[in-house]
Amino acid sequence: MNHHFGNISSDSDQWVAPARLVVGHWRHPLHAHGTPVLCEVVIDLAEPRVVAAQVVQHGVARDADRRMLHTLDKVLRAQNVYDQPSAWGFAPCTMLPDWARPTFSESQIEELERIQGYLIEAPEHQVDTVLEVRDAFLQGIGVTERHMHRAVREPGRYLPKGGRSTVN
Repeated sequence: MNHHFGNISSDSDQWVAPARLVVGHWRHPLHAHGTPVLCEVVIDLAEPRVVAAQVVQHGVARDADRRMLHTLDKVLRAQNVYDQPSAWGFAPCTMLPDWARPTFSESQIEELERIQGYLIEAPEHQVDTVLEVRDAFLQGIGVTERHMHRAVREPGRYLPKGGRSTVN
């Protein structure tokens, strides 16, 4: 097994780009003819895609579901927000905000699965090394242990069938 501490953690030829996160607000209707509501949105410009979002309605924030994340992604693409996020009020951030329940791109999931495979196969004296690689990878995409816990706490609600939480 090769040990790399960038954002590649294995012998894979596919390098997973570190996240370039931005956070901001967007007004978006929850229904076709509804009044736009405030959404807090985190975008990864490296992928580019919506990583996490919350809908704020009547002063109460709730996590956006898969359908809402997909809709926001389409709208933000159509408005060219990914090309000029600062023009739309989005600001860089190095880690996901505490409220964020992350989603993962297919390449990120594949890399996490590869790391998990190494963890399962690792002899006891190499487990700490594999965990360091995993932690470095997660940090590179802006995710903390707390975010991972939130991402998997309610998989039936936030993950597509098959358990993968992706937004493309």
